[in-house]
Amino acid sequence: MDNIPLLKDIVIVMAITLPIIIVLSKAGIPAIVGYLVTGVIIGPYGFRLVTEMNTVETLSQIGVVLLLFTIGLEFSITRMLDIRREGMLGGGLQVGATVLAVLGVALALNQSFSVALLLGFIISLSSSVIVLKLLMDRGEIHSAHGNLSLGILLFQDICVVLMVMVIQGLGGSSNAGGMNIAKNVSLALVAFVVIVVAVAYIIPRIFARIVKLRNREVFILTIVLVCLGTAWLTSLFGLSLALGAFIAGLAISESEYSNQIVAEVIPFRDTFSSLFFVSIGMLLDVQFFIANIGWLVILLAATIAVKAVVIIGVGQVLRYPLRLSMIVGLNLAQIGEFSFILINMGHEYALLSVGLYQSLLAVSIMSMAATPFMHKWSSRAAMDAMRVFTKGAGRDPHKKIALQNHVIIVGYGLNGRNLARVLKETAIAHLIIDVNVDRVHEAKAAGHKAYFGDPAHPEILRKMAIDKASMIVVAISDPITARRIVKSSRDLNPTVFVLVRTRSIREVEELYKLGANQVIPEEFETSVEIFARVLKEYRIPGNIIQNQIDLVRQEGYAMLRNPSITGEKLQSLAAVLEKSLTDTFFVDEANPLAGKTLEKLGIRKQTGATVIAVVRNGEAKTNPPEQFTIEAGDILVVLGSHAELHAAFEMLRAAA
Repeated sequence: MDNIPLLKDIVIVMAITLPIIIVLSKAGIPAIVGYLVTGVIIGPYGFRLVTEMNTVETLSQIGVVLLLFTIGLEFSITRMLDIRREGMLGGGLQVGATVLAVLGVALALNQSFSVALLLGFIISLSSSVIVLKLLMDRGEIHSAHGNLSLGILLFQDICVVLMVMVIQGLGGSSNAGGMNIAKNVSLALVAFVVIVVAVAYIIPRIFARIVKLRNREVFILTIVLVCLGTAWLTSLFGLSLALGAFIAGLAISESEYSNQIVAEVIPFRDTFSSLFFVSIGMLLDVQFFIANIGWLVILLAATIAVKAVVIIGVGQVLRYPLRLSMIVGLNLAQIGEFSFILINMGHEYALLSVGLYQSLLAVSIMSMAATPFMHKWSSRAAMDAMRVFTKGAGRDPHKKIALQNHVIIVGYGLNGRNLARVLKETAIAHLIIDVNVDRVHEAKAAGHKAYFGDPAHPEILRKMAIDKASMIVVAISDPITARRIVKSSRDLNPTVFVLVRTRSIREVEELYKLGANQVIPEEFETSVEIFARVLKEYRIPGNIIQNQIDLVRQEGYAMLRNPSITGEKLQSLAAVLEKSLTDTFFVDEANPLAGKTLEKLGIRKQTGATVIAVVRNGEAKTNPPEQFTIEAGDILVVLGSHAELHAAFEMLRAAA
């Protein structure tokens, strides 16, 4: 039989990974840590169980490509334009300030300029793979700190090509002079713009034709071709594979095919991306790590501190609340996956000694392993820090908003904007609070009272006169902040009506426990709208449709969250539907029913429904006899069960 080394290696990887992840998951430790541990165990510095390391690393890169492709599908061109400030200004400041800070420290420690600059490049990059996956898993990708994180990460990815070219020049590459580097960077930027435009134009049209074939195999092959093909195309111009995959996902993010594409790609993405973290763990020299653990921990702490401080400063420059800036600073404090490219280049060009090379690898892996824990606790740590900073700060009652019985709208996105417009037109007192200063200016330009601030902080809610407000509407995409707002609002005003919009299903129960009066999950509201329209098409009267909608909402969407609804509830629903109901049918001038008697129509005999009244010229003719003649302009009032009404209206439409 054929012996396939790669197949054996993949089996070994999976066989060791599964029990490790199971054990760690029971202890509440993220799967990423399990992948890294697996890599250390099976790698060349561990038990040397894997022989095809290069092939495994290649497969892991496919996982990165698929991950960034699905992340691109979660966004839209419009949203990318919305965060250009975070990307260009925020990302530029973060990379520049981090490189300068590390450069200064390294030069002070007697490192050469080339090594110091390389260290600055390596430490300035964060992990797009880990951070974006964590944001997506926790439903925070559309939050304010998610926007800032994404903008900085995308700018870092674009900078990788420039960093690689500079390192080539520092390493003595014969064709990497200053002019040549500038030329290559310009070419890469032009290629980036061309690829974005071409992909945005071509890919949606390709899928528009493919879906018409109604062939699942062809559809999946097209997804793989578009994803890997765009990634490969961008790599030809010196750009990263991951960036190309993100562009491909972004190009079809607003199409009607994006949800199905995500469903098809997720199994491949999760399988291959796990290999990426395993391959990183393989690089760690365990003996070096154990011998230098004290020094490595100090280096890790210094790296996290420098990056966190720089990013917090960037957030303040962009006028983000301090709490959100702290969250982003802690979330992006690790060393990223693209740093491994620079670390290997530095090793190959003899810029890094063996000790420094292994130190950077160890700190990078340690920072990646620590990221899930820092991400999990970053919100609480930021809030605790805010309490320390604001402790003892006196409240100024003169700055409190002079409103009462008003509505506080948290977030001026699409939902907040529409609500504010309606409240303005109906002359209901309201105010808007947002952490995005541009949206605050937009709201003020539209004639609303709008304020910049972090509504998760109780003091900000006090300034918004939460104690006198009649309602607070939380219309943001940040589940952690939403939970804090609900709790603080309920603590500060036990009688205020708290309405929350959430994207995540899992947030519903928690928000109700914290004191929300009404939680509106977007997915369930879509389901409600669908079944309401279906019932309407089947002539179910409007009052019964509304009863069903009210019932679903009053139960906190329990029927939709738990399909195994109790028999008692099903019987109560059936009882509601079986009640006698009424509906109306208008007889226009062209309708052949005009001139016929009720007896001739035979509605009662054929359907069981009864015409209990006829409205003619504004007067109701109740309980009309069988010989009553229908005239044009009459409105028939029909009584019956929902099934009888449906049959009656089908009959009336057929007769017409």
